[in-house]
Amino acid sequence: MRRIRIQVPATSANLGPGFDCLGLALNLTDTIRVELDADNDEVSLTGVEGTSEELDREESLLCRAYRAWADDTGATLPGARFALESRIPIGRGLGSSAAAIVGGLAAAAFAAEDKEPRQRILRLGTRLEGHPDNVAAATMGGLTVAFCHSDDVRAMHVANHLALGVALYIPDERLGTTQARAALPDHLPVADAVFDLGRLAYLVTALQWGRWSEIGPAMQDRLHQPYRARLLPALDVVMAAAIEAGAYGAALSGAGPTVIALGPTDRAEQFSSAMAEKARREGWAGAGMITSIRQWGVVVSAEDRNP
Repeated sequence: MRRIRIQVPATSANLGPGFDCLGLALNLTDTIRVELDADNDEVSLTGVEGTSEELDREESLLCRAYRAWADDTGATLPGARFALESRIPIGRGLGSSAAAIVGGLAAAAFAAEDKEPRQRILRLGTRLEGHPDNVAAATMGGLTVAFCHSDDVRAMHVANHLALGVALYIPDERLGTTQARAALPDHLPVADAVFDLGRLAYLVTALQWGRWSEIGPAMQDRLHQPYRARLLPALDVVMAAAIEAGAYGAALSGAGPTVIALGPTDRAEQFSSAMAEKARREGWAGAGMITSIRQWGVVVSAEDRNP
């Protein structure tokens, strides 16, 4: 019996114009403890703490990802019993599904003794998730950019040591990714695509060069946020409140409903409180949280090894 401990971070995708390609790892992590048992082939989720969400014990994303590795490689993996300590809110646009997928794949990579599993984790994780942004950030840490190329995924760090304060406003009511994607149109005006392309290039460059105060206008978006705002009527005023209170910029986190604001580390408390107060006045129940950018992605460590 081998026991391992996996930590995998929450992630915030898009940051405005980086739809389905930009991802940011946050210092908010799920911890997964895994027992690997070569004497059986059972793969199951045996314990969950920290969430009231009902998770399928046999077909959770952790289990499905673990099996996906075996299916892809043809390897015979030991049985795996997962115990999840959940801190990433589910259904809030903070990459909880990507965290589970990357955690399950990382467990499989450890079991298979794969020393360089990153590319397979990215490829299989994106296949299960449907888009690479959260998967890349959860795997690699920091700020990442990723895209699909045929059956492969190309991913790269944009920056890893970002001295930015991060505040989140996390609504109580969840918004499913399927519902959020269904709100998007099938076609977009060329002018809106150009609007986002320029801002995405500028945002990435400003973050790479440490030009933090320049990122605000570059976090604006016309591809997805205006359409999702119809499901979240207070979104625009909550983002505006963060900027008025000192944040450099704000955006919908992933598919939402969480709002993320980036700004000076010494002002994070102020713009976090401003978002929460504005949301309260608008009748949008939830809570604020201050966090930071995590420079590491998923981390796997052996807890013990029995002879």
